[in-house]
Amino acid sequence: MRLRIWHQSFTDLDAFPLYRETLREHGRRVMEGEAEVVVHGLRPGTYPAGIAPMDVNSIGGLRMLNEQQVCEAALAAEAAGYDALALGCFFDPALHQARSLVNIPVVSLTESCMLTACSLGRRFAVISLTDFQKMLTEDLAASYGLAGRMAGVVAMSPAVRLFDLEGSGAVVESIKERFVASCRAALQLGAEVIIPGDGVLNEFLVRHRMLSVNGAVVLDSLGVLFHHAAFFARARASGSLDVSRRLLYAKPTQPMLAHSQQFFAALQRVEQEFSGSAPTPL
Repeated sequence: MRLRIWHQSFTDLDAFPLYRETLREHGRRVMEGEAEVVVHGLRPGTYPAGIAPMDVNSIGGLRMLNEQQVCEAALAAEAAGYDALALGCFFDPALHQARSLVNIPVVSLTESCMLTACSLGRRFAVISLTDFQKMLTEDLAASYGLAGRMAGVVAMSPAVRLFDLEGSGAVVESIKERFVASCRAALQLGAEVIIPGDGVLNEFLVRHRMLSVNGAVVLDSLGVLFHHAAFFARARASGSLDVSRRLLYAKPTQPMLAHSQQFFAALQRVEQEFSGSAPTPL
C-alpha cells in the first residue's frame, strides 16, 4: 500500500519556489517509494507582496484568519483521498481544529518533532528564527506537557528574514554561522537533540547538508514529519489506532458542518485552490 500524504505549508509556496522544490525532492527522497508527498501551501496571494509570512503570522488576529485555510486543507485532503495531512509549520496552526473535522491523521511539526526528540535524548532544544517564534515555541511546549524535557529555545541573532533563506552568497554564509552559534548555545543549555524550529530553515539546512553538530542529533524536521504522518496512516489503516472523539477532537455532525459552510462561506476549498500542488512546468 503506497500512501499519499498531503503536506500543508503555512506559506504561499508560489512565493518560495526554492523551498517548494526542495520540499518536493525531500519528500521523494526520505519516503523512498513508501509514500507520495504532495506539497501544498496557502492560497496564492494570501500574504501581501514582499511581506514574509512570518511577519503576518506574528500578528494573532491575522494568523487566525490564515488558520481557517488549514482546516479547509484537511477537509480537501480527506475528500481527495489522501491518507494523512502533514502540517509543515512550527506554529502548529489550527492543529486541534483540523483534527476535529476529519478522520485521516493530522500531524504537525512542533508536536511531532518534540515527541520524537524525547525518544532520542534526555533533553531537546529548538532553534528559532525570531524572538516571536521562540515565545510561541515555548508556549507550545508547555501546552503539550513537554516543557520539562526542553532545554530551551535559542533564537538566532540577529533574527533571520524568511526570504533570506532563499538567498545566496554572503547572506547564506551568515545564516550558516548564526545557526551553528545557536546550536552551540543549545548544547550549553544541556540539549542532546536539536530541532530546527522552522520549516523553511529546515530545508535550508537540508540543501546545505547541515544536519549534524558536535555529536548532537539535529533532527531533519520535515523528514520526521513525513514519517510521522505515514506511521499514523498505516496504523490507522491496520486498525491499530484512531483519534479520540471524546473531548478535544469531538467531530461536528453533518448538519453542523453544512451550516457553518453555508453561513460563513468557509471550509469548502478544493485541492487546486492551494498553492504549490501542481508541479512547476519544465
